[in-house]
This record gives sequence, structure tokens and C-alpha cells, in this order.
Amino acid sequence: MKHQYLFELGGENTELGKIEAMELLSTEHYEPTITLDEKAIIAIKVSKVIKSKVVRRLGMTKRVSKIFYKDKERNLENIVNEIPQIDIGQNTFAIRQISKKTMSEKDVATTLGRKIPNHNKTRLERPEVKILYYAGTETIISIWDQTLETYYKRCLKHHIKNRPFFSPIGIHPRIARSMINLANCSEGETMIDPFCGTGGMLIEARDMKINAIGIDIIRKMVNYSIGNLDHYGLKAKVVEGDIESSKEYQFKAVVTDPPYGLSTTTKGEGVSELMKRSMNLFNKTMKKGERIVMALSNPELVKNPNYDEIYRFQWYIHKSLTRNILVLEKN
Repeated sequence: MKHQYLFELGGENTELGKIEAMELLSTEHYEPTITLDEKAIIAIKVSKVIKSKVVRRLGMTKRVSKIFYKDKERNLENIVNEIPQIDIGQNTFAIRQISKKTMSEKDVATTLGRKIPNHNKTRLERPEVKILYYAGTETIISIWDQTLETYYKRCLKHHIKNRPFFSPIGIHPRIARSMINLANCSEGETMIDPFCGTGGMLIEARDMKINAIGIDIIRKMVNYSIGNLDHYGLKAKVVEGDIESSKEYQFKAVVTDPPYGLSTTTKGEGVSELMKRSMNLFNKTMKKGERIVMALSNPELVKNPNYDEIYRFQWYIHKSLTRNILVLEKN
């Protein structure tokens, strides 16, 4: 049996949000197919009901809701005359319009409300269920409940300003989370961050119950990572060492935000040399199909014939810095 879901993406980078969702669903064997793509709004058909713990992993999706109706019919009155009653159990509800307003909120609520059983009570603030109405190239009616909560807002508690130890160049938790989801790791598998800094990648991985190993050449950063993990009640293996230390561990993916080029973060080794050495090292230890997901200002630094570039996304930091999020796969 096929199921369809509506994904409302954050506005920071909708392409990254879309691919994150599709890659995560593929990793977890949902056989996803996009049936509607309107940038910030996408509909995805899957082979089974999506588990709440999978929805919870999403970092770049604001909301996921189960599609009740999807068609090209534009007239809501006609739609309401055709669809069955919307069964939401005993839950309280609110009706929301999530597209550019084609009707007044009141008219949408009144019209759609006819399909909600009388025993269900309206609650405009914090309803248990939201009935969502989207009018784009297709009309969609979908149902959201609390089991479909993403981590778009909640991962902000992991923001650098909320950690006891931070670096001003630390990667945003939404981006860190999406990068891990692009690495095709499932719960219980292991990723490694060989330039772990203050532990942003490790925090998101462990929050998703993915095993994580962090390495940093600077002792202070190792202590900062451990302190930040402890702050959130999370545990990961964090060690002091050079990139060569990664040979000692087994892992499925590399997810990292390497040094920007400061000599203090590379012990004097140039970033170009460090990245070339890293890619050659990973090639010796990783298997075909395994992935490196990396944030870099200059993608040319990690060109390697043993890896195919699967995706590249740009993330604007400020006027003098744009980071490229690269997804590389061992060939």
C-alpha cells in the first residue's frame, strides 16, 4: 500500500531540504518518489507509513503531514462534497491554510470543518491535530499530529550559543543534521568526524542514535566536544589525534567540517595538503558506495578519482564566505 506525505521545507536551502528528505527515506527503505515539487512544498509517495523516529531526524523540513486528499481539482466546495469524513480520533484540531491565500481562513475552516466529526473540539492554540489545506498546482488536504514532529526548531537547542563551549565558526545544527542524513547512516551505524572541533556533528549524530567517533588534533577541542556532549546528556568516543587515527576505527561514513586554513587548527600543515592526505587515507579504509559528506569553501581540494561527487549544495555564510556541502561516494 502506498502512502503520501506533504513536506514543508525551511527556506534556507530548499534543494538541500528536498534531497535530505529523499536520501533519509531511501536509507530507511521507504522507496520514496516525489509526486509534487513546488520548491518549499513537496509531496512524497512512500511504500509504508513513516515512523515518527525517522521524521524526527529531519533538520531542514519544518513539518511533515500525511496526505488525505491530493488532486488537481481547485474548488474546495466540490472537493468537500466528494471526500469522506476526516477521522482524527478523539483529538482536538485546528484547520490551517498553508498556501498563498486563495480563500479566507474563515471560509477554509468552515468548508473543511464540515468533514470533521462533531465530537472533535476546535482548539486554535496547540491543537493535537492540524488539518492543512494547500492550494498550488494541485490541491492537497493533509493531517499533521504530534507524532510527525521534525527537528527543524528543536535542534536549535544545540546551537553554538546554547553550548557551554563553542567556536564562532561552528556549523549550524540544521546543516550538521542534514549532512549526517545525506551520509546514509541508520540508527546504530557509525560515522566519524576526523576534524570534530567543538562537537557539532557528534551532537546531532548521537541525538539521532547514530554512533559517532570524533577526532581532533587539538586537545582543547577534544575537551570542548566532550563538554558539549555531556551538556546534552550524550556520549561519543572523542580522541586527540591526527587524521591518521581514523585508520584505527570502523565506520560507515565520514561527516565533517574541516579546518578553514588556520595554522593553529592544522598544526602548520596547509589545508590543501591536509585534504589530499585525508582523501587518500579514506580511500584505503572505506568501501564502495560509502560516503563522505563535507563542508568546504573550495571543493577542488577534495577532488579524487576514487570518489564520485553525488551532490553539491551552497550555503551562504556572509559576503566573503560561502560553504559548499559536498556528498562524495566511493566508486
